[in-house]
Amino acid sequence: MDSASMAEQQVATAAGLDPAALRGISAFLHDSHRGYDQGRHLTADRFLRIEFSELAEKREKMAADVDALLRQKNAPPQKEGSALGTAHRAYLDLKGSLFRQGRRRVLREVVRGEAALEDAYDEALAAPDLPPEARQLLQRQHRQVRATRDRYAAMLDDEDQELPPEMRGPGLVARFNRLTRPVTSNPILSAVVVTAVSVLTAKLLRGRSYR
Repeated sequence: MDSASMAEQQVATAAGLDPAALRGISAFLHDSHRGYDQGRHLTADRFLRIEFSELAEKREKMAADVDALLRQKNAPPQKEGSALGTAHRAYLDLKGSLFRQGRRRVLREVVRGEAALEDAYDEALAAPDLPPEARQLLQRQHRQVRATRDRYAAMLDDEDQELPPEMRGPGLVARFNRLTRPVTSNPILSAVVVTAVSVLTAKLLRGRSYR
């Protein structure tokens, strides 16, 4: 750490503000803003596109508020992105591959990212001498993040409840049933698959009989 950064940290710490914790939140919020902004372009789901647009705007405003607080305490904001936040953004930015894996995967990733951001707020709010204005800001943002996590967790639960019992849960059998659901739920597609399997099986049996 250079002398200028050390001086900034000493000023912020003397004021009861932990710049490392706030910078971590600032970085995560910037990552979250970029992730949702990219996500709204990647998803074909109209509902999620609207949701991600709104979340991107909210996270941009939240990041700006935290950055302003850091500047007031002579601590520069961090906009390059946190390690965890970058991982979250990269997961959303897989050239649409995440969104091709279904709505449930997207909802689960949103819940995971929001839970990680909530943990970052918990850590920052644990500081005993946090200035009142900083605590009020972080508590307000923390409630917004928790509400978003709870909302998407409820949406994920609703998605799970719509599945039959044999398709619920993280087990291999449930995953296989979910993957094959588009085939088994479509009578015409099921008939085509059964016919193809029957033809392939017959060819294999004929091949063996000639040996």
